[in-house]
Amino acid sequence: MKGRQIHSPINCKTRPTTDKLRSAVFSIIGDMSDYPYILDAFAGTGALGIEAYSRGASYIDFIDKDINILKQNTFLLDKSSFSIKKGDFFRVSENLQNTYDIIFLDPPYNMYKTSDILSIIHKNHLLRPNGIIIFEEFYKTDFSIIDAFIIDDERKYGDTIVRFLKQSYL
Repeated sequence: MKGRQIHSPINCKTRPTTDKLRSAVFSIIGDMSDYPYILDAFAGTGALGIEAYSRGASYIDFIDKDINILKQNTFLLDKSSFSIKKGDFFRVSENLQNTYDIIFLDPPYNMYKTSDILSIIHKNHLLRPNGIIIFEEFYKTDFSIIDAFIIDDERKYGDTIVRFLKQSYL
């Protein structure tokens, strides 16, 4: 899917992950065939999930409140390789049937407590045992983690920080 244009809404709060940051994240992750099931929560344009698919992921669940641009951007994907769920992450995640190897989280900056998002993931058993949560936030956000997860790595790119979390197995 290299070179394919990702559409972004005009005059919207959606803030697509930049090409440079996406490239850096996927270079850290490595081979996507090791991570076949993806959750792209707060998906926005779907850029992270689409990139994962183009690099070998088998299935992606996208969640967002506004899915118009997401539908446009996933139009050419194999329809059996993804689903789009419209709604609030906290409500939709309670009804997910899958568990995931990677969960991408890129919530609107300063809108949710990070610990609330992580609690929902833990409570609903969304992350597989060796899975990774990739949490993108404004670098000044108060990042509060819960005991179920540990920060395995973090990288700062401009005013964005990307944290790689794993289960702590306490």
